[in-house]
Amino acid sequence: MWLKITAVLAVAGAVAWPVLVMLAIVGVIPAQAVLNVGIVTAFLAYISIRRIKHDRAIAMGATPQADSPQPPPEEMP
Repeated sequence: MWLKITAVLAVAGAVAWPVLVMLAIVGVIPAQAVLNVGIVTAFLAYISIRRIKHDRAIAMGATPQADSPQPPPEEMP
């Protein structure tokens, strides 16, 4: 469910960002607001893409990899 929300917000930010840049050039809005929208948009897109890749890997039958793999039980001391 949250993937639908983050993906929509990322797309909305990607569409709105060029408009905000033009408004900032004219001086209607501060440049800091444009920068903040760009950072939030990039973050939401990054999260959405990672989640999609994770879901796709699970659907293909891959098991999620742990960050620190444990050795098999027979190799443990």
